[in-house]
Amino acid sequence: MDQLRCTAPLGVSTSRALNAYDRRDMDINGLVVSTWLAGLGIWPLVIVLIPNLLFRKYGQSAGKKRMSSLFQAIAIFLITTVAAFLVEKELSDKYLFLAVGIVALVLYLLRARVFPYKLKCVECDATLDFKTIYFMDDNLCTDCHSKKMAEQEAAEETAEIPTEKSEDESED
Repeated sequence: MDQLRCTAPLGVSTSRALNAYDRRDMDINGLVVSTWLAGLGIWPLVIVLIPNLLFRKYGQSAGKKRMSSLFQAIAIFLITTVAAFLVEKELSDKYLFLAVGIVALVLYLLRARVFPYKLKCVECDATLDFKTIYFMDDNLCTDCHSKKMAEQEAAEETAEIPTEKSEDESED
């Protein structure tokens, strides 16, 4: 009999994970999916959070997309935690599917915040590069971004800066 190597993440005992996985009578109501997800450990969460460190390089221009990656990481954490709990308590995968459905519903309701990615420029409909799609909040191609920055600089130069009255003028 082949040895099954299983790691036990998030407090799931290895023996329970192996027993749940090694059952011969598993059907769709078993623990196959939960055991598989629990066996992955925290790696799906780590994979989602590593790019989050790159967002810091872009500062405020990537704030919305950085938050969206955190929301996605929270969703993955919830699903893997439910999977580990189900394996620990030897409950059915039906509850995992219910949890995934609830998380998917919440993500759908918050889709503007969780998935702010656009493939096309919002002004000229040009295809965006990966850096702009994944990191930049403005969703503008390089040409439109350059135009916008030039307009902002021109607006700042032409804006009148209010001068403070001197103390002698304010006394009159």
